[in-house]
This record gives sequence, C-alpha cells and structure tokens, in this order.
Amino acid sequence: MILGIHDGHNASACLIDNNNNIRYAISEERFTRKKNQRGFPKYSVNYILNEIKKLDKESTIDIITVGGIFRKGNRLKALKNFQKEVNVPMVYFNHHLCHASLYKLSNFKECLIITMDGGGDALSSTVSIGNKKGLELLAQNDLIDSVGDFYASITEVLGFKPMEDEGKVMSLSSYDCVDESPINLKVIDYDSKRKSFENYLGIVGYEATKALKRIFNLNKNVDFKNKVLISKYAQKTLEDVVLKMINDFSKETGINNIVFSGGVAQNVKLNKKIAENYNLYVPPFMGDEGLSVGSALLFNNKKNKKTKNKEITLKNTYLGYEIKNEDMELLYNNDSNIHKNYKITYVEEEELPETIGNLIVNNKIVCLCRGKMEFGPRALGNRSIISLPTKENSEKINKMLNRDNFMPFAPTILYEHIDDYIINPSYSPFMTLLFDIKHENKNKIDGVVHVDNTTRAQTLKREFNKTYYDIINHVYENTNIPMVLNTSFNLHGEPIVCNEQDALKSFKSVGNALLLGNWLIEKI
Repeated sequence: MILGIHDGHNASACLIDNNNNIRYAISEERFTRKKNQRGFPKYSVNYILNEIKKLDKESTIDIITVGGIFRKGNRLKALKNFQKEVNVPMVYFNHHLCHASLYKLSNFKECLIITMDGGGDALSSTVSIGNKKGLELLAQNDLIDSVGDFYASITEVLGFKPMEDEGKVMSLSSYDCVDESPINLKVIDYDSKRKSFENYLGIVGYEATKALKRIFNLNKNVDFKNKVLISKYAQKTLEDVVLKMINDFSKETGINNIVFSGGVAQNVKLNKKIAENYNLYVPPFMGDEGLSVGSALLFNNKKNKKTKNKEITLKNTYLGYEIKNEDMELLYNNDSNIHKNYKITYVEEEELPETIGNLIVNNKIVCLCRGKMEFGPRALGNRSIISLPTKENSEKINKMLNRDNFMPFAPTILYEHIDDYIINPSYSPFMTLLFDIKHENKNKIDGVVHVDNTTRAQTLKREFNKTYYDIINHVYENTNIPMVLNTSFNLHGEPIVCNEQDALKSFKSVGNALLLGNWLIEKI
C-alpha cells in the first residue's frame, strides 16, 4: 500500500490500497481545526493507519510518497522520524508534478495539463501533455512570474487573507460599479514567444502587496466600491493571461482537453471561461491538499506499468473520517446535557429522505454530518448545511455563520433537472464549475444565484450519494424545486467539521436540526 503525505500548506495524507483504490484522503486541518494547517499531518496519518489495522491487522505500508521536494528543519525531521517508525522507503516528488499527475483521474486519453498556484518547489505554473504514456513537460514559470501570487497580493491589498480568501476577490468581481471606469494597468501578462508569464513588478509576496497599494493609492481601509473595482481588474487580468496561455498551447498541440490543477483552479469564474472553449476537468482536490494524492499516483502509475493493474477511477470524494452510529450512542450516553437541550431520534436509513426532506420542505435549516468526510474544499452532502434555495434562507445562514454577505451560496441540483435551470449544463458532482442560470426560473432559487446570474452548482446523480439524492428528490416531489442550498458545515473561518464533537459544537450556532449519522438532533 502507498501512503501519500503532504506536509506544507493545507497538509494532508492519503492511502492507495493493494486493490488500486484511493481508500483514504484527509486534510490535517479537519483534525486540528486550524485552517490550511501546515506541517506533518500526524492526525490524518494516525487515523488512516488505525482504520486499516481494524480492517486487516496484517496490512502494511509498502512505501511513503511525499508531495513536494524542498524542505528543511523540523518539517524534514518529522518526515524522517516517521519513516524510521514505519521502516519503509520514502520518495519525494516535485510539487507541480504532483498537481499535474491528477490528470489520471480524468477520462481524457490525451490532455493539456495546466498547473498554477502561488508557488511550490521554485515553480508557479507548468504546462504538460498527459496521456497513457505519462507526462511530457512543455513549459514552466518560476516564482517571480507567478499568476497565483499576483491574485494573492490583490487579496491582501483588499484587506483579506492571502492563500485563503481569494474566493472573496472572485465574488466581489461580479458586482457592478456604475459610472466607474475600469482599471487599466499591466502588472502581469503572457508572452507567447517565451512561453512564459511576465511579472512587470519584478517582485512577489508582501513586497508586491506594498507596491500595488502604492499604485492604487491605498493608505487606509478600502471601501466597497474600490474593492469591487480592484477585484474586477484582478479577475479580468487572471482570465486574460491564463486564456492567452491555454489558447497558445492548444493551437500549438491541437489538444482541446484541458486538466486544470493547483490553487488557481479553485477560481470557478476562470474555470467557466476555460470551459466555454475547451473540454475541462478540474480535480476535486485541486489545491495543495491534493499533493498527497498526486505523489501517491505518481508512484502508483510506475507500479501499474509493471503490473498492468487497472487505472484508478475516482467515484466520489468521501474518503475521510467516518461517522459511525455506534460511536454516537456512546457519546449520547456519556453526555447528559445533550438530552436537556435537544430532541434526539434515531432514523432508519430508508426513512431519512422523507424525514429530512420534510424538514427542508417546512423551511428548516438542516446540518448533515454522516458517513465519510469529503476530501477537498467542497462539502458534497456528507458535511453540508442545506435548506430551500431561497434568498430568505441565504440571509439567515449568512447571519448564523457570521459570513460576508457578498459571498454567494451554491446549490445541489438533481442531474435530471439541470436543463430546466442551467444554461449549457454538464455533470459537475465536485462543484468545480460555474454555470449561468436561466432567467425564467431564477426567482424560484434566488438564494443560490450570484449577482452576475451564475451559480457554482453540484449536479448530482443518484449513484454519487444515494441518500442525499433521495432527500433532494423528496423536496422536489413536494415543492417542484429539484435542488437545495448547499454550503459547507462549518462556522466562517473554520475548517469543515470532521467528527461528532465538531458537528455538535457548530450546530449550536447554525441550523434547526442536525443529522449526525442516523441520529436526528433537533433544537427544542
């Protein structure tokens, strides 16, 4: 078995078993409750090792793969100590190569692979061709010419947290600024002759942030109008330069299948622009948390060529900590205060769609924490807060979560009904794409439509998550609306909930009911 580890920004661990399945994948932040946790992912590793021992005491790790090469000091020491403990070989793979290797999870026989982020292992982006033979590198950019760092600097300029709040910049860019001229400034561009981006500032990080503040003449807190103007500039720049690069390499190679990986691939507005002209696949764990899986895939691919094993397929991202009903019984028996504050009912699996569906139909806000936790930035029905997709509910949830009111909410929509609501729809079970909404049905679902008439929808087939699908289908049968508002189950600024205790803690602040495993907990 292969144990994949990433010990940097958004540390994680994964396991590929002897049957060539991704058995587990977990971000360390879910255990530590510190967003984008850095360092050796000891809790994730321990959870994985304990779980596989429960299944088979004879199971052993054959090799450790590590996402990323350059490290020193305590980070390196922690890895070496763990290697001595398990006494197996350990191999390191380049940061961007790990991002790129996720193309193996797509259905493309051949594709252009774009990796792009703030930086890792001295690179900020790469372009490769991927096929059954492997990866062929075409181009790369160093840390100075980093598109991801440019967007992160804009994030910091606007008073947000870089490497975390870039989604806020993207959301603000959708707002209108009436009677305001757009910002005309060339900070970064793509040069087709050199096959490279060019950063005209010549600096990155906090130095770039300070330079941009001077350019924008920002000495104090930025008001909303200027935040929108600067966000629109940053988003347009991002879209323009990335599309220039993709168009250049697509024309040169004749390849129209694009795999987009790395932190910048979380920008769904950019993804939408790419998808308008290309066949696009974005891995569900496109950020640095995916490096553990990427490193394990790289070694696994070499092994498969020798053993001729089947290729790995990714059916879903339910790969983390598992809520078990028997653990819930122990928790309830040991905490008498739970019964004082809540009504608690055990619901049989076949009764869940009607029971939870009726709560949604009656305009209740329901928190879901059951089964295995999702891996990646999106909650996809196992660690979600759901409700009817109304403006009233979006405002309620925003207030409960202490969330910025300019941030949009996303829906989960039953795949069979996407043509009724979405323009140019497609199957998007991982919430990695953005869609335009049909105007005639916009008013029915105004809680999940952004100001630019778009939505980042999870389009759901029943085989992806049967119980979650059936809950939404019950809502459809009673309201004629085949979707729910779906946001991640966590308080604003915290990681998505992991275990039973996290769920109960967050439930105090949000929702009318909590489905914890098969236990329905309702506020009295």
